[in-house]
Amino acid sequence: MLQLPMLMKVSSAAIAAAITASITYGQYAVAAGPKGSGLLPPASVFVPGAEADANVDPFAELVRSFAELKQARAKADRNHAMVQWLLGLQAHDLAGFTVRRAEGGLVYDVSLDRGGPDASSRIFLAVPSGPEMSYAVRLSQATDGSIRVEGISCAGHDMLADLAAADAAEAEALSRTAAYLGAPEMADPGLPADCLMKALDAD
Repeated sequence: MLQLPMLMKVSSAAIAAAITASITYGQYAVAAGPKGSGLLPPASVFVPGAEADANVDPFAELVRSFAELKQARAKADRNHAMVQWLLGLQAHDLAGFTVRRAEGGLVYDVSLDRGGPDASSRIFLAVPSGPEMSYAVRLSQATDGSIRVEGISCAGHDMLADLAAADAAEAEALSRTAAYLGAPEMADPGLPADCLMKALDAD
């Protein structure tokens, strides 16, 4: 939940506009408490379609609404970073990609063509349906012919497996991405939206 100091950063003009809209349409609530009372707009002012509930604290609703707006922005920024990354690959390394629908989100299967014996060949990118962070599994061709399966997140890289067969490596990647989408990592506002893309481009 957003804390009071964060709410203080919200533009007073935006709050005033929301309250004005509430009063204009006759939709407002009185918030009473130890620090006084005042008019607060309903959640529908910030989240279209939200239903009013007389038993809900209007201030708590306001906090929840701003939290939802923040999550929506985080998701939009994350998706924008991914699209920009794909566009960048298209100009250089991208051989093609497909999108698989999975429980909890989407999995992008990205094929690369960089040349060389140790070039990255495929990246499986798990993108949650919510605002959570994305996760990638990269399949890399090693010099001995085996396929390295590596997990990549904003936190770093993890060696997951070293397999001989391409179909086994693909199955491992799909299993890992499915597991991640089942319990994705919450978005970290302290990290840039393109942190995963930068981690993928680092090697």
